[in-house]
Amino acid sequence: MTIRRTARPLLALLAVAGCAQGGVWANVPDDPGPVAAACRREAENSPQYRLYGETAGGNAANNEEMRQQLLVLLPRLYQECMIRSGAIPAGTPEPRPRVTF
Repeated sequence: MTIRRTARPLLALLAVAGCAQGGVWANVPDDPGPVAAACRREAENSPQYRLYGETAGGNAANNEEMRQQLLVLLPRLYQECMIRSGAIPAGTPEPRPRVTF
């Protein structure tokens, strides 16, 4: 009985943590470094990304076509930022993107 009580909160926490890098951000590496975090913020604040949100009424992830485009756009913005910042060398191939959830 005690195991069940302690296991439920742990399972809930793991489920929430597993969803943290899903969705349209699934193709963006989850690097914990400060440069990577800055590049994720830059991608999130980019005009292209914001345009998707405005076009979809605030949540582009609810539109399947836009979601597929974001799965390509966000990693590209992230990769460009990482190259500009010198965190990865120019010419480094991007990881193969996921095309669905």
